[in-house]
Amino acid sequence: MNLELDDDLRLLADSVSGWLAQHLPFDRRRGLRGGVALRAFWDELQGALAVAGAGLPESLDGFGGGAPAHMVVMEAAGAALAPLPYIDSAVLVGTLLTELGGHDALGQAIAKGEALAVLAWEEAQSRGEPLSLRTTAEQGASGGWTLTGTKRAVRWVAEADTVLVTAQTTQGPAIFRLTGPLALTTYRLIDDHPAADLVLDGQPAEVLAVGDTVAAALVLAVDAATAALCAEAVGLMRTLLADTIDYTRQRKQFGQTLSSFQVLQHRMVDMRMQIEQAAAAALLAALKPRDPAVISAAKTTIGDAVRFVGQQAVQLHGAMGMTEELRVGHYFRRTTAIENQFGDADRHLARYVALKVA
Repeated sequence: MNLELDDDLRLLADSVSGWLAQHLPFDRRRGLRGGVALRAFWDELQGALAVAGAGLPESLDGFGGGAPAHMVVMEAAGAALAPLPYIDSAVLVGTLLTELGGHDALGQAIAKGEALAVLAWEEAQSRGEPLSLRTTAEQGASGGWTLTGTKRAVRWVAEADTVLVTAQTTQGPAIFRLTGPLALTTYRLIDDHPAADLVLDGQPAEVLAVGDTVAAALVLAVDAATAALCAEAVGLMRTLLADTIDYTRQRKQFGQTLSSFQVLQHRMVDMRMQIEQAAAAALLAALKPRDPAVISAAKTTIGDAVRFVGQQAVQLHGAMGMTEELRVGHYFRRTTAIENQFGDADRHLARYVALKVA
């Protein structure tokens, strides 16, 4: 198994990280709040690097980088704390459309950056399980479909050009494209990402796929998004550790820098060990995106690591750790969100055990 990035992936990583370093300094990142500003930033990045197509297959006019490309893009995004809909659109929806087949026009629009598409799949009881569905779909006498239910915390839905929804039918789970006005309750999440609750009360929709193939494609798409999220977490943690080391080298106590105290050195070494374990798990998830046990093992490892590294970073910064002026508090809020996104460590540990026992 080759654990080294090839030249194309190295170039992609350097391009994304270099562009973000130049165009997303912390002062600008701190001011990027609200869906309109965030969508404009995504369009700016896409216009410069055409990054949305990095991991999508060539059949959808992507660059064919697959899960490893998703990994390097999101690790760079995490290091810069870039609020991007890359996972929501390019990874989650892109993977779903690739698996389902027959929807090349939408997939190509996503890859080219011409459309931002999101999938509303999580509900109050989901806890990261994509097939836990209470939203229902009914087909009328004229052949049209209507949906009933509520989707929770749908990221980027108000900013999206296309909204897809999961629902249960008499033939099994299905994927629909919403038509008509949407009933949204919008808000900003703890990590500054835009989100909304989506109420479906007789919402008209167009069916894209229904049946057993949907279940397999949906699980695979959520796993692909989870793997990309793990890579983002690694980038976040690397920056948290770097900022913590820099801070302890500057801050003095009893006439000595904090970094000279052995007990604090040990804590930062523990942070490094957690990050390297998480990085290895994220890399394996990118190399084996179709292995659900590997994905859940990675998410469990990442969940434990981001909690430890985030808490240590804040504590070692003291009271400054949660101020608006330092970026460590902003990174900590994103790591807190990642703990629960796509299912928490407990859910993935239980899934891993069930897969291995089976």
